[in-house]
Amino acid sequence: MPIRLVVIDIDGCLTPGEGRPLSLAVLRFLARCNRQAQQPGADVPAVTLCTGRPAPYVELMVQAIAGFWPALYEHGAGMFDPRDYTFHPHPAMTPVGQDGYFRLKTLLTDRIVRQGFGYLQPGKEHSFTLYPGEGITTERLARELSCCKMPGFVMQVGRREINILPCSIDKGVGVEWLATRTACPLEAMAGVGDTTGDLLFLQRVGFAAAPSNALSQVKAQVDYVSPWPDGRGVVDILKQCIIRNRTS
Repeated sequence: MPIRLVVIDIDGCLTPGEGRPLSLAVLRFLARCNRQAQQPGADVPAVTLCTGRPAPYVELMVQAIAGFWPALYEHGAGMFDPRDYTFHPHPAMTPVGQDGYFRLKTLLTDRIVRQGFGYLQPGKEHSFTLYPGEGITTERLARELSCCKMPGFVMQVGRREINILPCSIDKGVGVEWLATRTACPLEAMAGVGDTTGDLLFLQRVGFAAAPSNALSQVKAQVDYVSPWPDGRGVVDILKQCIIRNRTS
């Protein structure tokens, strides 16, 4: 099946990671793909995002890539739709879950942030991302977080951060929601990711790929590994998708 939509993680894929400079050339390439994808009979797929980043960051990145399909933020807990400029919580997000979110935020602030063990990435409304404080390792932060367990939430340890997500939410659930909202079947999507958390959506799409800087566990389970890292790898993967569409 031709690839209609490429779903890309941001940190470690579209960009080198948090706090690292963006490649304007990569963003221009993705924007060009999105403009071409809107032409009748186009064999260039559209591009959107699936990331743990908060909604305002995702909105800006969708603008930067001339996105016109919905994009997922906070690991699929929310969706930004540029078609009518709306922000939607995942249907699995309940008022009870949101009440637990605010109670957990208070707990994390008191026992982790104020004690200097870590700090919260700002701007999130449904999940948490914590980074270790000065002199604290990710492993130490994970141990300290053991006292902050809250029913309905699960902890995921990343490369240099720890994510705390609602139990019903992950990127795999998010991309299934994206398929429903866009009427684009998962088989017609490609996915690009670099960490084990991304495998949850990479395993659901029709074509999965990773840049060269991806974790070995991810490389072992995707259909294509680019010889290039992060943004250059994403450009290469998009070109592979275009070739695939033109030869299928």
